[in-house]
Amino acid sequence: MLSIERLLSIAASYPFLAAIIGLVASLSGLLVYVFTIKPALSPLNSIPGPKSKHWIFGSLKEIIDTKWSKGHFPEPNLSWVKQYGGVVHYRAFLSHRVMLTDPETLKHVFNTHAENYPRSSQSRLFLRDVIGGDGLLSAEGPTHRNMRKMLLPHFGLSKVRQFFDIFQHHTELLASQLAPIADTTTSVDMFEYFTKLTLDIIGISAFGYNFGSLTNQNERVLTAYKMMNQPPSLFYGIGRQYIPGFDYLPFESITQRKEAKKILFETVGDVIAAKLHSPRSASTDLVDLILDEESQKEHKVSAEEARTHVLTFLLAGHETTSSTLCWVFTMFAQHPEMEDIARAECKAVAAASEGGKIGWQSLGDMKYTTAFIHETLRLYPTIAGLTTREAVKDDLLPVSSGKPYFIPKGTTIAVSTGALHRNPKYWSQPDTFIPERFLEDTKAFASDQALRHGQGNTYFYMPFSTGPKKCIGMRFATAELQVVIANLLLKYSFQLAPKADVNPKQDGVSIKPVALEMTVHSISK
Repeated sequence: MLSIERLLSIAASYPFLAAIIGLVASLSGLLVYVFTIKPALSPLNSIPGPKSKHWIFGSLKEIIDTKWSKGHFPEPNLSWVKQYGGVVHYRAFLSHRVMLTDPETLKHVFNTHAENYPRSSQSRLFLRDVIGGDGLLSAEGPTHRNMRKMLLPHFGLSKVRQFFDIFQHHTELLASQLAPIADTTTSVDMFEYFTKLTLDIIGISAFGYNFGSLTNQNERVLTAYKMMNQPPSLFYGIGRQYIPGFDYLPFESITQRKEAKKILFETVGDVIAAKLHSPRSASTDLVDLILDEESQKEHKVSAEEARTHVLTFLLAGHETTSSTLCWVFTMFAQHPEMEDIARAECKAVAAASEGGKIGWQSLGDMKYTTAFIHETLRLYPTIAGLTTREAVKDDLLPVSSGKPYFIPKGTTIAVSTGALHRNPKYWSQPDTFIPERFLEDTKAFASDQALRHGQGNTYFYMPFSTGPKKCIGMRFATAELQVVIANLLLKYSFQLAPKADVNPKQDGVSIKPVALEMTVHSISK
């Protein structure tokens, strides 16, 4: 066995070998500290949560290995909530996360102390890359407050009403495209149709641009949009955050994304420039509303800022709505008796409306259909996890019962809407699809209320988030869903084809069925 003196003698004789040994020892020590000692000393360990199943990756391996597409949505988050409660701590690689489903804690983070919990730097970096600057989804502090104050009036019901005809027209266009395959054995991927429909709607509504995706126009712009709408790969995300000059490296994924960004920015920029240099006319889209004289008096909007807002609307209002439509019609196919109730309601509402068609005033009368939408969003929230927050300074998180938990500065806060919406502590029969739970004066509604001691849905149901960063387009999205669903219900019934797979999978920023293959069947008048 070599003595210490002998090792030192060898090291003195071979300095290069000594350097290698020293480097290996240092790196080994660093790894042991970062992945074992430092996690063991974290003050977050006082919060209950799963033990790390891997010394390097923590609980990340468990998260990755849990395949939603195999029927395990929204695990492992839901199991953790059931076992550990409303505040759960876990480690994912180097990140210590605290996941919340406790209503008092959610109120603290998303409302009363929201200024201490801005969106995490990593999520904001990705959003800035997509929209080319700070918009509602990436701005914080006074910048966010001023943007929201300026934009909020344009998303009120009176303004959303202006887009009703756009919703109606494009839904009728979709219905006409489905007519040739109706009442045949031909199945189609309805996700593709809903994606095209909602992109055309948001393009016209946001900035007066017709993507023409339902009619297969503007292929170059469509391809660029799809590329930019996909979340970056792990390689791209890590490289852009940690490697200086990463955007200039000659990798295909980088050059493709840069070219797509250039095409999309130029397209949006050209439309906005034309609007700025043409005589002002009636406002027909969101950019028109932002650029009108009254809006400009309080805050002068530049072409670049208008472009950022347009790209924000596209990112937030397209894929999320198409995914929700997928799940709504999946639920109709799985619950035909509920589909009959919703269709009967839409027929009655249309018959009582002017011209025998669904009108703007009709939407408020579609109680059951709207409850069906909410129940769909409860079981299958479009965004399975809200944008992570990051504690700016040390804090104490209050809980519904028990002592508050200490949160050190820099802690990442996560919310799994999938787990929140299925928490048996606050939802009766949480895994059962019951639209009536969103209708007052029903047994299902009363059962949920009893579990929450009379509290409403706030902090228990958050598909559009909550607090000062609640989705500004919630009314727009709800009205769009109501119009599309009602009009399609009056024309067709959709049934799942044998090759359909309606397990959820992450796709872009949202979750959608693995394969929404459906057959289309006409409804007799």
